[in-house]
Amino acid sequence: MPVTLVDNPLMRHKLGTLRNSEIASDTFRRTLAQMSVQMFYEATRDLDSHPQTINGAFGSTEVQRINRKIILVPLMRAGLGMSDPILELWPDASVGHIGIYRDKFLKNTVEYFFKLPKDVGQSRIYILDPIIATGDTAIASIDRLKEAGCKNICFLSLLASETGKNALMHFHSDVNLFTICTTDTLNEAGYLQPGIGDVCSRYYNSQ
Repeated sequence: MPVTLVDNPLMRHKLGTLRNSEIASDTFRRTLAQMSVQMFYEATRDLDSHPQTINGAFGSTEVQRINRKIILVPLMRAGLGMSDPILELWPDASVGHIGIYRDKFLKNTVEYFFKLPKDVGQSRIYILDPIIATGDTAIASIDRLKEAGCKNICFLSLLASETGKNALMHFHSDVNLFTICTTDTLNEAGYLQPGIGDVCSRYYNSQ
C-alpha cells in the first residue's frame, strides 16, 4: 500500500506536544506548522528535477530545479494550519481549497466550497488535513479532485486511524498517504483516541 510513516524521534516528540491538552494555542500552532513542513519534505522526495546552469558567486555552476507544478489543497478549516507554513517554504505552489465536513447527524460528508487552480492534471496535488478519522472526508475530497482531473495525488495527515487509512486505501489505492501515526482508534462519536483534540478549536483558540 502507498502509505509512508514519517516516523522519527523528532516527529514523535512533536506529536507528544500536540497531544498535550494543556499547551497554549500559540504552541499548538507553531508545533503543527513545524510538523507540516517536515511532512512536506518527506512527501517531495520523489519530485523530478532538471539541471540548470546559473552564475554563482565564484563562477557558473549546475544546480537542480523542480520541474513539476505543485498545488496545495487544504481541507478547510483545519488544513489551513498546514498550508501556510508549507507556502513559506515553497511560495511557488498554487493553492486550491475544499470546504467539506462530516455531518454527524446525516452520517455523510457535506461539501460547501470547492476551488482549484488551472492545470491540475499536470500538477502534483498535496491534500492537507491534520487528521483522518473515519476516512469519509478524505475519500470524498479525493473523489472531487479526481472528477476535476487531478491524477497525481498525495495526502498529508498527522494522524490517521487504522480504519480511516484502510478505507482510503480501499477506495483510492493510487493515492500516496503520508502520516506520522496510525495507531489511534475511533471512539463511538467517530473521533480519534487519544488523538490531538479538535484541531480547529485548539488552532484558532475558539469553541
